[in-house]
Amino acid sequence: MLNKLRDYLQRHGQSPLRETAIWMGLDEDATRQLLAFLIKKGEVEKLPEGTLCEGCSACPPQTIEIYRWLGDQPTRQQDIPLRLSR
Repeated sequence: MLNKLRDYLQRHGQSPLRETAIWMGLDEDATRQLLAFLIKKGEVEKLPEGTLCEGCSACPPQTIEIYRWLGDQPTRQQDIPLRLSR
C-alpha cells in the first residue's frame, strides 16, 4: 500500500486527501495514517490549512487537506556546503 501511495504522489506532486483516498480505495482515516507514516519519513508534507488545489476552488478551503511529495527532490543549491580550496 505504501508503494502505491508513493507512486501516486510522485506522479502527481501533490493531492488532496479526498482524491488520494478514492484512488487508493481506502477511507480518509486509513489514507491519513499511511500519509502520516510517509510524513515521519520526510517523504511527504501536509500543506497548511486553507491551501487550495491547483487550478480549483470548488471546495471550501477549511475542508481540504493537501499532501505534497518531498522525496526524491533534487538538493537545493543553498543546501550544498561550499568548499573553498586554497
